[in-house]
Amino acid sequence: MGGGGPRRLDAEPVPDGAADDVHARLTALLEEDPEFARRLRAALEPAVPPPPAAPPTVHQQITIGGNADHSTIVIGPVELPRTRGVLVTLTAIGVALAVLLVLGFRTVLNALTDDEGGSGNGRTTALRQEPDVRAVLPDAASVAHGWETTQPADVRKGAPGCESGCGGALYTATVRHEKESPLAGVFFHVEAYDTADHAAARFKDLRADKDRNTDGLAPMSIQPLGDESVAYRREIVNAGSAEAGARVGTVVTWTTYRTGGSLDPAALTALARMLVDRAQQAQDGREPTARAGI
Repeated sequence: MGGGGPRRLDAEPVPDGAADDVHARLTALLEEDPEFARRLRAALEPAVPPPPAAPPTVHQQITIGGNADHSTIVIGPVELPRTRGVLVTLTAIGVALAVLLVLGFRTVLNALTDDEGGSGNGRTTALRQEPDVRAVLPDAASVAHGWETTQPADVRKGAPGCESGCGGALYTATVRHEKESPLAGVFFHVEAYDTADHAAARFKDLRADKDRNTDGLAPMSIQPLGDESVAYRREIVNAGSAEAGARVGTVVTWTTYRTGGSLDPAALTALARMLVDRAQQAQDGREPTARAGI
């Protein structure tokens, strides 16, 4: 085409009967070449796609093209002029999507924690039922092979024997397991509270009481456990003994471990971590299944 190109075609009126004339010419050409007609018909008919093996993924492409005066923005099948108003609108949409992503992430994060507040490891939920507290106590098989229970699990309401600092106590649970050779034993103590604040206050008092007992206990280092933890070594002739306390959410745990020979801090850590993990599993609404395997 010469001269005006597409602009000229757009400006000139369409002659009457032009569409009928084009239709007749195309029909004649297709009748003269049946093979071309078959290929054209096959190309125009939409192919039936096979069922996808996985949910299809939609890829959208954003393209900005053209010169400075007549540039465009293409988003998928939509073509928009690159004007100040369009750019401002797209920017606002981008900001809104970012805000929605942040709010969605925060909603999911909040759903993983109880409205009483929680640690970074899971939910903080009060264990208000006796079976839930009892389930936190590990059996002998969870400690290690060959151990046996020498003091059965005992769960009592409140905090018996606690003189002060036990506000909000729901249950206190204990159990003891031992192994004859070598002479080794572990005593698990669990206190469940109605809020994390009450549990934190109780843990603070227990820690202060242990710190004051400088004659029989010496602080020792172990890996951090739960929300807060502490460990002590006890001086015993011809034996080793140590204990580790930890708070996880609304539960205070205390693990006392002794052995006939030299004490391995890793064994104490494994036992205390098992109890902390079981307390967290219970607060998450799951069955406590953590094991030590020392």
